[in-house]
Amino acid sequence: MTSPILSIASSALQVTQQALDTTSHNIANVNTQGYSRQRVEAVAREPQFIGAGFLGTGVQTATIQRLYDRFLEAQLQASSANLAEVDQYLRLGAQIDNLIADPDAGLPSALANFFNAVHDVASDPTSIPARQTLLSEAQTLTGRFHSLDARLKAINRQVFNDLDTTAQTVTALAKQVADLNRRIIAKSGSAPPNDLLDQRDALIQQLAEKVRVSQVVQKNGAVSLFIGNGQALVQDVQAFELRVQPNALNPEQPEVLLITPATTVTVTKQIQGGEMGGSLRFIGEVLEPTRAKLGRIAAGLALEFNALHQTGFDLDGGTGKDFFTPLTIPVAQTGSGTISVAYANAADLKPSDYLLEYDGSTYTLTRLSDKTQTTLTGFPATVDGLQIAFTSLPTGPSTFLIRPTAEAAANLQPALTDPRDIQAAQVDTSGGAIGDNGVALGLAALEASKILLGGRATLQEAYQQTAAEVGTLIRSARVAQEAQDALKQQAIQAREQISGVNLDEEAANLLKFQQAYQAAAHVVSVAQQTFDTLISAIRR
Repeated sequence: MTSPILSIASSALQVTQQALDTTSHNIANVNTQGYSRQRVEAVAREPQFIGAGFLGTGVQTATIQRLYDRFLEAQLQASSANLAEVDQYLRLGAQIDNLIADPDAGLPSALANFFNAVHDVASDPTSIPARQTLLSEAQTLTGRFHSLDARLKAINRQVFNDLDTTAQTVTALAKQVADLNRRIIAKSGSAPPNDLLDQRDALIQQLAEKVRVSQVVQKNGAVSLFIGNGQALVQDVQAFELRVQPNALNPEQPEVLLITPATTVTVTKQIQGGEMGGSLRFIGEVLEPTRAKLGRIAAGLALEFNALHQTGFDLDGGTGKDFFTPLTIPVAQTGSGTISVAYANAADLKPSDYLLEYDGSTYTLTRLSDKTQTTLTGFPATVDGLQIAFTSLPTGPSTFLIRPTAEAAANLQPALTDPRDIQAAQVDTSGGAIGDNGVALGLAALEASKILLGGRATLQEAYQQTAAEVGTLIRSARVAQEAQDALKQQAIQAREQISGVNLDEEAANLLKFQQAYQAAAHVVSVAQQTFDTLISAIRR
């Protein structure tokens, strides 16, 4: 029987060379995002029976292990999704906070100047300069409403574009994950393709920063990704498209669609986490409510000011004129029927859109801000300061989106251009009572009247409450951001402890494997010398 010494030495050289290669690979990827360090797992070869016992036959590589913890990786992806969501929410929300709180851009100063001008007219109702100043301040006030609303609309367009870009990025990343699934399936056999698995996890990590995904690893090595309530974004080697488009009834509102070859599903309400989740939460919690509350103030001002102004008389004895152009309530619909919605009173107005649905037998009104539903049994119906009526009833299932406050700030306009038309007097001044200021005093008193929020807030107080609510949301978001950032850092550190490359450790491994390689090479040399000695003995 020949000695296995040369075979043993050769196996040691081969395994040690693989260990050196793996260590070098670790060092080369020390700065590679998402890389998991690898380690050669060696096992002894099957021994050989020699009568007196079993003789070892060397070593072989069992596998190249990827040092990886699935739980820690999932934890990092979840914390990344949460942090990206609150970062996006805070970045966008801070714009609203700064806008509403800005003394130069906000409403308080414009409202105060407007009512100061009303007081001046009440003090001297026949003064043309005072009346002209009131008209000028009305223009300034409505201009302030317009600029605030325009800025909110611009932010809405920005968010819409951000969502569209992010959806395209998500789709591109999903396709890359599906492609890696294909390559992993092709290469998976007795051992996993570690570097491809790292690349896939790095892509999923990037995806998590855009939108929260859950994952299921298949038996073939592929991973399927799901968003929302289990809607597949990646299924084995197939990726699907995420798309953002305007809502059919409200084009300003983004709608997120998941498009597969078989179906198109609206997943807007299911989107959570990541930049997309942060953007959608910002729209629902900050942007739309702020714009609606601003519109409620505009509508309340127009309704109450006009109602009192109509009762007065101008310098020429005219009466019944509006000070502000009456606001109309926009309604979008699908189906049949002609609806008419008007303001009933300012105090009961809510900062919300409404969805009126008719299923062929029942009318259901949903207040979209809090999902409160009311069944309407007859028309006209008065709900939340609105009077809803039909000039022709629907003949089949129909839907109506009612937006009483969304456009009010943008549409508020002074109706008067001639200062003589201001109806400040309580009696007909053409009869001689030219100094009467009864209505002007009432108009001035509106500044301190609690005409909004169910009779609990003045115009200024309603605005201050809006600013305070936005500020509270932003402060809470900052606290959440700090907490989520800390959690992500903890997740990164936990992952690095398992999967990260430690250069000191790898340097020590290089030295260890180098010495092992040299020892194995020395065994080869000894085997050669032994073989030479044996040959020399035979020749004698």
